[in-house]
Amino acid sequence: MKSFFRKEFFSAQNLKFAALFLAGCLLLFLLLDNLIMPLLTRHWQSVDVPNVANLSWNAAEKVLRDKGLKAVKAAEKYDREIPPGFVIFQSPEAGSPVKKGRRIYLTIGKGERIVEMPKLIGFSIRDAEFILNDYNLTLGDVTREPDDYWPEGVVSQQSVPAGHEVMDGAVIQLKVSLGNAATAFIVPRLVGRSIDDALLEIQKAGLAVGAISYQTTEELIPETVISQSLSEGQEVAKGDSINLVVCRLPHKVQ
Repeated sequence: MKSFFRKEFFSAQNLKFAALFLAGCLLLFLLLDNLIMPLLTRHWQSVDVPNVANLSWNAAEKVLRDKGLKAVKAAEKYDREIPPGFVIFQSPEAGSPVKKGRRIYLTIGKGERIVEMPKLIGFSIRDAEFILNDYNLTLGDVTREPDDYWPEGVVSQQSVPAGHEVMDGAVIQLKVSLGNAATAFIVPRLVGRSIDDALLEIQKAGLAVGAISYQTTEELIPETVISQSLSEGQEVAKGDSINLVVCRLPHKVQ
């Protein structure tokens, strides 16, 4: 009988001990899960990244600072939709959970890109279009009309003067010469001009360059026109050619 009661006693003690042990384990688990682990992992410092897109740099910096985050200007980018100084992109993106003190990288808009208008007058319409493409400008309306100065097919006017600032992608209108509307043309004075000037004058006059021959002389500057086949002031048809004689220095034997 004694032995029976002793076994019952120890059995009850074991059950009580086991119950206390389980209760202690449960309490320890709750402490780890709700207090110790959050402290170790610092979840209490985690925040969601606010959306600062389309805000100015100063406003975005303040919003992030109030959240315990640090704004960093990562890059600048041209964007015609976003005013200069405003946020285009952010990384990490809005809503991402991050630790306090995390750097948020911002791309700031520079507004529309401004380019310097190239010179197009004097170029063929095909070359002018290539130049506009290189500057990221757009060819707009092209009107054609007679011009006493520029030959046919050459740009005679541009809507924005060369050297002026224009916005990226701006539309540029051009006027292209149809050549001189007259049926008769007057031969310009070419004698005494450099060969380069003479060739340009012939083109402006709506005439064509004929044969060019050279004459040796020491009396004139080399590459100067000595004579022309059509007389100055003579009325000729469009496209008539002019032959030139150009001077050159005699060859000196060393």
